[in-house]
Amino acid sequence: MSELVAKLAAGLLVLAACVAGALYVRELHADLATARLQLADARQGMADRDGAIQRLQQDAADRARQQARLDRTQNAIASKLDAVRLENRRLIDENAALRAWADTRLPDDVVRLQATPALTGADDYVGSLPDGEPVHAAGARAAHQR
Repeated sequence: MSELVAKLAAGLLVLAACVAGALYVRELHADLATARLQLADARQGMADRDGAIQRLQQDAADRARQQARLDRTQNAIASKLDAVRLENRRLIDENAALRAWADTRLPDDVVRLQATPALTGADDYVGSLPDGEPVHAAGARAAHQR
């Protein structure tokens, strides 16, 4: 009987080893599934990050284009203003009557209006300069025709 008990004990030992091995393999599969989920999450996170970086780069490029356009507008305004000031100075220097008129004091209401212009941007300022009237689109009506 001891031989039978030994075989039974060996069989139980093998069965226990098989059960332990099966449980170990099941745990490894669970770990693998968890690792795959983490990998998928990491890939999605990287894709989201790359998308955000691309949007930020596009936004930076758009802002750079806007800044360049603003710089060009400001330079155009400055050069136009310089030209108007030079022309005014030339006219005042050439004409004694104009020089006398330019030296007279302006009324207080005019001084107040000139001291606080109601300009809201570069385009408003360009419009207030001589020859600064914008051309409306071909199909659109002019502002005074609305």
